[in-house]
Amino acid sequence: MSNPASEVPELGPEDWFLIAHLLEIKQRDLLGEIRHTHKRAFREALHERLDQVERLLSRIPVPVTASVSADRAEPS
Repeated sequence: MSNPASEVPELGPEDWFLIAHLLEIKQRDLLGEIRHTHKRAFREALHERLDQVERLLSRIPVPVTASVSADRAEPS
């Protein structure tokens, strides 16, 4: 019997675009936090999170993201 919580949802191009956008926002936020953090341990934790976000961004299908953003740029 399959567990619904362990199933991977199918994502469309607009979903991938949104996920990439949210991850890019988080990436910028983390970079700003890293610049303003003085505690070494906290800065290292932020770097680890930044690495995780960048790994996720690199796994997003780039052609899908690019095609969706191109579709959005065209006038209706």
